[in-house]
Amino acid sequence: MRLVAISFLVALAVPATAGAVLTPGRSVVNAAPVTALSVTGRSVVYAVGKTSASCGSVRLWDTATRGLWTYGERTIRGCEEGPSGGFGISAVSTSWHRAFWLTHIGGNFTDWQLWTATPTRRSPRRLAFASSESGGPAAIVLGAGTRDGVPYAVGDTVTYVSEGGARLFRKDLGSPVRLLTSGVGPGPARVLASLADGREVLLSSTGQVIRTVEHEPGDVVAIALALPGPLVQIGREVTVGPASVTLPAGARMLDHRQGRVVYRTGSQVRARRVATGDDTLLQVIQVEPWQPMLFATDSWGSGWARGRSVSWRSGPLA
Repeated sequence: MRLVAISFLVALAVPATAGAVLTPGRSVVNAAPVTALSVTGRSVVYAVGKTSASCGSVRLWDTATRGLWTYGERTIRGCEEGPSGGFGISAVSTSWHRAFWLTHIGGNFTDWQLWTATPTRRSPRRLAFASSESGGPAAIVLGAGTRDGVPYAVGDTVTYVSEGGARLFRKDLGSPVRLLTSGVGPGPARVLASLADGREVLLSSTGQVIRTVEHEPGDVVAIALALPGPLVQIGREVTVGPASVTLPAGARMLDHRQGRVVYRTGSQVRARRVATGDDTLLQVIQVEPWQPMLFATDSWGSGWARGRSVSWRSGPLA
């Protein structure tokens, strides 16, 4: 059950409960604020912002064994010069013990680089490099991972990488990828992409096209893939396989778990049950509207970040 979502949204009021349902089971404090976060199984991968020692780094936290590894302190260079196009680690992903991270630094044009490393091979390996005009779509799109692997896209082409680092497939979809995710979907479905031309493409673990659905370009704002099938948000409506659920105005889907659509609205992370519409507050995390919500959940538990602290809670959403 994986997804990617557009980070821009409008804050709005949603009836709140007395407090967040999820409380930390374990926490880690870092040297700088966290800027991106993802979860696969019991592993949490997250990006730490600029410190006196580096322009940013990535940490992989195995919450089961409490192993904690730091990568990529030298995968961004030149932040000291104050690049006009900004810099940082914009996205992270993991397939359990393999970490992936996407760096950017730019002026009029932004250079994007995708990296990977593991606890046994900690020296970062660059998987992709591409440039794009600053302020436009990212030249590389990194999708959330599962135990099977992690997808990424450069332009029209999707590549799916296994936990062991092997390329599972590379597929040209004929239009730039805007949103990308992976998940354990029905049957062989493992990767879902939303394209600039409006198409939604579902792929198997070997890159075979399972189905293609046409939408108007720009209509899809969030996607996910779970056992019920592809989840696609257009406007306030999220299709969940054959069913659908309506979110509050301005809300954006984050994930799907236990028959619920997990979404963000303002600073709140909430879960809405597809069958009944019951709505539960999970966390309150203060981030700016244009920043990614620092919350992710998977079958083993949920991870989130506030400032320099990253927390993990095993078990169900509620």
